[in-house]
Amino acid sequence: MVILTSGELLLVPTATTVAANLAPLNMRGRYMSLYSLAWQLAAGIGPLFGGILNDTISPQAIWYGGGVIGLIATLNFVRMLRRQPETLSLTSAN
Repeated sequence: MVILTSGELLLVPTATTVAANLAPLNMRGRYMSLYSLAWQLAAGIGPLFGGILNDTISPQAIWYGGGVIGLIATLNFVRMLRRQPETLSLTSAN
């Protein structure tokens, strides 16, 4: 649990900053609300899919599925960084 919490402590401030910096000033509230919605949907849907994987395949399938989703998310994030280097900054939003 310590590893999970440490990862979340590193991820959340960075991801929030990226979401805020991607948004035009007049749309920042909408971007941040969609960012929060994604977290809440994941918290609601994740256990459901985890239970389905556990019951139909195996408990290890949850970890493999999470690894695949994490890899896809990482690749998309890197692609996004390369596509918008001048507008995307990991420093605080203006």
